[in-house]
Amino acid sequence: MLNKGDYVVYGSHGLCTVTDILVPPFLERGKEKLYYMMASVTDKNGVLYVPVEGAEDKMRDVIDAEDAKGLIEEIDELEEMDIPFGKKAEASIVDVVKRNCCDEMMSLVKTLHKIKAIRAAEGKKFAAMDEKYLHISEKLLYTEMAFSLESDYETVAQMVMHELEQLPLTTA
Repeated sequence: MLNKGDYVVYGSHGLCTVTDILVPPFLERGKEKLYYMMASVTDKNGVLYVPVEGAEDKMRDVIDAEDAKGLIEEIDELEEMDIPFGKKAEASIVDVVKRNCCDEMMSLVKTLHKIKAIRAAEGKKFAAMDEKYLHISEKLLYTEMAFSLESDYETVAQMVMHELEQLPLTTA
């Protein structure tokens, strides 16, 4: 069981802190059970109520600082995602965002940045859907990594971008 003040990653809501453990007032009489009341770090107005029972299946521990550094330093070794074309692309990307697993998210960020750079080099626009999910995945991933590294979002974003800019645009 979590405690007040604990930080966890709750699916696509990202980094959250447990602000209380309570029986919420919205529950029907006779159906009371304990919930975690959590505040989203990425959405300051986001308050989540998660039933204590079964919560561990929907949450994971925050990445540690060593793993966060490793993800950035070894970004060149991460495999790019095989994103399908057309309508199937969004479902594939959404699955990764819902799981919110750090190495998959970094792979998604790497892949989408590469696609964006290639499109720009070709004088073409980056798809709005890809831009949307790039922003979401960066927000979730960089916020968690910044917390782990005791840094800030912008610093982490700059570190990742520095590494991404060193990568070739073509596949070997």
